[in-house]
Amino acid sequence: MQDIETGADNKADLLDLNDLRIFTYVAALYSFSAAAEELGISKSSVSRSLVRLETLMGTQLLNRTTRKVKLTRAGNVLKDRGVEIMKRIGETIGYVGGLGLAPHGQLTICVAADAGLEEHIQQTVLPGFLERYDKVRIVLRFVTQKAELRAESVDVAVSSGPTHPLGSSRFVTMSRWLCASPAYLDRRGLITTPEDLDKHDIIAVDDHETHVTPGLGTLAALDFFQDPHPRLNTNDMAGARSLAIRGLGVVCLPEHLCKTGVQRGELVRLLPDLALRPLDLQVSYPSKRSAAPSVKAFAELLRASLISVSSLPASEDGGALQGPTAIAEP
Repeated sequence: MQDIETGADNKADLLDLNDLRIFTYVAALYSFSAAAEELGISKSSVSRSLVRLETLMGTQLLNRTTRKVKLTRAGNVLKDRGVEIMKRIGETIGYVGGLGLAPHGQLTICVAADAGLEEHIQQTVLPGFLERYDKVRIVLRFVTQKAELRAESVDVAVSSGPTHPLGSSRFVTMSRWLCASPAYLDRRGLITTPEDLDKHDIIAVDDHETHVTPGLGTLAALDFFQDPHPRLNTNDMAGARSLAIRGLGVVCLPEHLCKTGVQRGELVRLLPDLALRPLDLQVSYPSKRSAAPSVKAFAELLRASLISVSSLPASEDGGALQGPTAIAEP
């Protein structure tokens, strides 16, 4: 028995945690290619890592086929335990790193550009955060490529749309509003039914990430919007709002971009009973520092500020860090 325990201890000493991390991604995604893309490494690196891990374990963890990866019994056991191990390691690093300390040091924040949060973060969240925590330095990036949200140097990553990074969790769900300026409606006529939209100028926000037809991405599956011909098409949400305020058309944007304009009388909310697909925001912590004081403070402040302008109920999980759970096609 002692020899067996000694052998197990020796294997634990030889275990490369990066190999275990790579395995958990392959096991969750059932695909070498998908895991490589999520981790930002080559497929051959993933393969070599899995070979090392199987050699160390002395058993086969995966059954490889041409189309997908299947877990063996041992693989399923290691997947469940591996995810928990990696989660606890991340929590421990974050906790020890911030033990007894106020928020300080560099905080790297990466936000998907299609979340439309540039203005809200820069004008509403950051001024108060930086004033409160004067020892924190901010690196802020708004990105169009989802791969940039997964970089290990990123402390807080906020994503939107149906394609979220592995391990992200629900943060806030924002409603979308359909709006136009009073001057535009005076000139072109009121909009009282969804069918009226077909006769109006549309300011579409192009969605390159999900490849949704311009306009349809924010207006749900309305038949008359299947083939829209927008008068204007932009990938700048704040710019689209400004164009609508100038009276150039009808726009559909997240509530946090429209609410103040409606309250000021610059915009009119149209068809409030129309069911529009909400904006689902999720958060992840690629650097595994979710428990660090600066990370927690920023995430909590951002979430609270968004909830304060949202007409939808807050998510129940509060953006808690979760391990890899998603399943993707190989």
